[in-house]
Amino acid sequence: MLKVLSFHLSNKMIRSIGMLKNKLSCPHCKKDIASVGFRYSSKQWLFVLPILVLGFYPLLSITLFKSSASDDLEISSYAIRMDDDEMVVTGIISNLTDSSWTSVSVEGEFFDESGKFLGEGRSYIGSDIHSNASENFEVRFRNLPDIVLSGTAKTKLKIASGVNSSLF
Repeated sequence: MLKVLSFHLSNKMIRSIGMLKNKLSCPHCKKDIASVGFRYSSKQWLFVLPILVLGFYPLLSITLFKSSASDDLEISSYAIRMDDDEMVVTGIISNLTDSSWTSVSVEGEFFDESGKFLGEGRSYIGSDIHSNASENFEVRFRNLPDIVLSGTAKTKLKIASGVNSSLF
């Protein structure tokens, strides 16, 4: 009985070791099946590698080589006016580079007289900004604190984000 049990255990161990070696076997007859592997020759790699590089270039250019909208764009001038329960900011954004920008958002940060942060708002401008050009914009900030709507708060504007359209 002890020999049969040890043979049974050792047979299970052999099977589990075979599973660790990644062997395939037929579920019906239990014969080993030759495994199929993907191996490319050097000639195939010379063909495949440039395709992979060309395929990953757009991803790399968007993530690694991207420029920031706050570095390339600046708000040249702006004026603020209150319109009921919203702040309307009109101004000019200048593009300092050779690339065009779309989906540009302007962020307004609001501070009281002592410099305490009160809140912020973000709004998108409605037009593209072409290379080395200036563009007029108007953004509206809604749901602002009463101190901002009264006109006593200090407003700081900056470029929050944008999409560099020369990447596409």
